[in-house]
Formats: sequence, structure tokens, C-alpha cells
Amino acid sequence: MNFELSNDEERFLFAHISDLAELSRRTGVPRFSRFLNEREAVVAAQSAAQTGTPAFYGGYDGAARTVCGFLGGTYAEDMPLDEVFPVRAVTFSFRRVDKLSHRDFLGAILAAGLQRSVVGDILVAGEYAVVFCLDTAVQPIADLIKIGRVGVRAEIGVTRELPRAEFERIDAAVSSLRLDCIVGACANISRGRSALLIRSGQVSADHSVCLNVSCTVKEGTIISIRGCGRFRLTELAGETKKGRLRVVIEKYV
Repeated sequence: MNFELSNDEERFLFAHISDLAELSRRTGVPRFSRFLNEREAVVAAQSAAQTGTPAFYGGYDGAARTVCGFLGGTYAEDMPLDEVFPVRAVTFSFRRVDKLSHRDFLGAILAAGLQRSVVGDILVAGEYAVVFCLDTAVQPIADLIKIGRVGVRAEIGVTRELPRAEFERIDAAVSSLRLDCIVGACANISRGRSALLIRSGQVSADHSVCLNVSCTVKEGTIISIRGCGRFRLTELAGETKKGRLRVVIEKYV
């Protein structure tokens, strides 16, 4: 799963992160990116490996969308990440019967004129949601009184327990840990079909497109399949009587 920059946007981000690292080193002042998705964070980490040691923070442990920051050699080097990173949160409350979704919140935020890059993870539970964002976007987001047609009440900060990600468990038996075998198990398709998806660039492993059908998948690898969803190989659970490998896969839902 070799790393390659795949387009001009990634090349621009690579250069931008390098500039942030150098600026932080020269001035002794922390520097931060916008929110990055998981693939962009991989690009940032590769860039920073040449120029500095970055930190990534999205408001809580395990965040999918994070901000890349450079703190080493600055006044903030030993400060807690939640105190120095420009990441804040807004908690929205609503009626359980209204069943608002991640898409509903993101749509309302974008409709308010904010860019996707200022918004981090949006965690939705039955009757509340927590939206992480850059500090510059806190007030515009907190000013929202409706998500779609649903009235909501906003409080700045994380005022309720963070909703947990939900997974669907998939138990499968595969002939090997090749990418085409694991993709087939994830999407419940034939090995031939999974190979076609891989070769056409529709499969990512750990946030990088992988075109090699025989690439070995390791425990913990996150696999994204266009049109099928996002999965994680969570456990190697031994062998069947016929010598096939038992695997446990989690699908993000």
C-alpha cells in the first residue's frame, strides 16, 4: 500500500503542510491546518515527516476528521491538545421523534455559508448531536435554530456524552488475507468482482487507493469500497476445518 499523491489538491495540501511546519519552526508559534479527512491526514503526515513532528486532534480520541498542528519548539509544546488546538464543539438537542441525521446537520451548516473544511466530526444520537468545528465557526453554528424543518437548541461545548460509532459485525472465512479476498468478504461479492473494483480504483486501504489485488491486509486495516461503505478488519479468529482463515470485519453504519 505505497503512498502516492493522486491529484493537484493533494499536492497543494502536501506543500501547504510543509509550509506550516517551516513557519512554526521559524517563528516558535503553533500553526494549524483546517479540518482534514482521513486521507488528507495521511497526506499531511507524509509531508510533515520531512519537516517536523505534527499532532492531529479532532476534539476527542478517535476522531475521523482532524486538524494537523505543529507545536514542537513553541510555547504550546507541553500544553494539552484540547487547550491549544482551535477545535471547539456545539451540542444540539432535539426531539427523538425528529430523527435527525449527520447529513441533515451538515446540510444545514453548509447552507449557512460555512465551508466543509471548518467542520469536523458530527456525532448524532437519538435526541442530540455534537458538532466539532474550528473556533471561528462556533458562533455561526451555535446560532442555528433549525436543522431542516426541525427546531433545535444549541449549547457551546460538549454538554452530553459523546455518541459512539455503530458497527455491523461480519464473520467470514477467506482463503487468504489478499485484498481481493477481504474486499469480497466485506461486500459479499465474488473474488473476481472484488478484483475489478480494486483495479478500477474504487477501493482504498488505510485511506490510500490500492490497485494491487494481492496486497496483504493486516489486522486493523480500514477498507473503503465505493458504493459499499467503510469496513475494518478487526480480528483474525483462527482457521476452519478446511484451512480457510476466519476473520471478523466491522462495517461502519
